[in-house]
Amino acid sequence: MHPSPHELQQWLSEARSLELGSPQQLQLLQRIRTHCPAFVPALLISGRAELWGKEDAGPPEAFFDEVERMLHDAVEASGRDPSALIGLARFVSVVRDSPQDAENLYREASTRVLEMLEESWAGLIEALGEQEKKDEATRIAQSALELFPQSKQISEACEFAQLDK
Repeated sequence: MHPSPHELQQWLSEARSLELGSPQQLQLLQRIRTHCPAFVPALLISGRAELWGKEDAGPPEAFFDEVERMLHDAVEASGRDPSALIGLARFVSVVRDSPQDAENLYREASTRVLEMLEESWAGLIEALGEQEKKDEATRIAQSALELFPQSKQISEACEFAQLDK
């Protein structure tokens, strides 16, 4: 039986409370990955924990390949979520000594974060407007328009909230 999202989060919380790379943490993270191999937060923590943990991990290249595979799995399972991209970028930069590949991953993460920020601000402006919190909506809109001056999404949110830009 597949654990519930609540159970996965409980296990992950327990794993986070343990020392990074400790045998107990590695064992718990393996348990989580066994039950849900596409659980992105566990994959990301596992990648870091594995790097900090096993001193007798065997041949370094095979070990690094396994960690990299987990990080690639996290990127793909997350739909290329920014935090997963950043985790892989750090690995590629530090372990693989490939700053050019890391740069591309960091750029993609930055672009995705900005897209999320734009969407989030647009939604926040609309929600504040619906609650008649015009002053706060106006402050958010000003910040949003400074960063995204050509944003149709922000402009539409301002119109919806009936703000004077």
